[in-house]
Amino acid sequence: MSAISINGELIHYEVLGRGRPVILIHSWVGSWRYWVPTMQNLQLKYRVYALDLHGFGDSSKNPSKYTLDNQRKLLSDFMQAMGIPKAAIIGHGLGAWVAAEYARVFPDQAPRIMLISAPLFDMPNLENRTRPGRGNAPVHTRGYADVHPEATIMNSTIRTAMLERLRAATASGQVTADYLPEIPPADNTRYNQLQDVIGSSSPESLLQRCVRRSEPVYAKLEVDLPKTDPQALRVSAIEYDCGRFLDTLWQLPMPAVVLHGQEDGLIEPPSEAVWNYITYDKEDKLLPIPLSNVRHFPMLEYDRFNRLVNEFLEIPDISKLEVNERWKRRSR
Repeated sequence: MSAISINGELIHYEVLGRGRPVILIHSWVGSWRYWVPTMQNLQLKYRVYALDLHGFGDSSKNPSKYTLDNQRKLLSDFMQAMGIPKAAIIGHGLGAWVAAEYARVFPDQAPRIMLISAPLFDMPNLENRTRPGRGNAPVHTRGYADVHPEATIMNSTIRTAMLERLRAATASGQVTADYLPEIPPADNTRYNQLQDVIGSSSPESLLQRCVRRSEPVYAKLEVDLPKTDPQALRVSAIEYDCGRFLDTLWQLPMPAVVLHGQEDGLIEPPSEAVWNYITYDKEDKLLPIPLSNVRHFPMLEYDRFNRLVNEFLEIPDISKLEVNERWKRRSR
């Protein structure tokens, strides 16, 4: 077992191999542990790190650290502490969200990313959504804030106050299933489907939506249930904004592969509209791969997963990846 102290918090990680660095980040269910087969497969060519986020596995349980910003900062501080200037990042579920946010803030330090079972929900009128500019341009949508810009300013102020309230509540342990403060979006149009899926669920109930109790893999994943702080699930869901996450993926400049099991019982598979939105004008940089007959854990269920990861790490042009499951745009 390896651990490092980051800003006074004990962070658990494991590492195998030598070579270019690859970082693996787990989902809402489990910990670094289910990445072991992937780590063993990659260790001959890569130095592979798998870490436990705040509130999961053997990392510290401090509710004040459970927000998305703090999980993203954990990844940043971990890379700095380990002397990793840049790395390919593979994130799963919550880890996919953290990886995308890290890549948005530090694009030069994430030369390529793979997002697995990411929370890519559909939303009303997605086909009419105005995409943000590339780079760090603010998210913009058609709506009330276009006609009343003062509402955006007010919402921004309220949102900041609510985030402070959330941080104070998590620090005092007041975030429970009955206390899920709503955080207004900066642009007045927020869709948070993730809170319905994750917000009031226990780690055990989430696992049961992913894997049947009778399956051997259930026993392996069940080991981490007592090590998962339910507050980490609730807090992670509070700040989710579907439109902003889709915009983040569309804006990312690095090559990205997006895998999603078509039978995922936890995070619903992306719709045609979502695939169209995030690949518009960047089909050479973002490759969607919907996996038939695969649920929430492709690394444990998909027999070609290891080969796909190796090719993702090696091939210069990800659009040339040879996969039968490749999604192709059907309309412009």
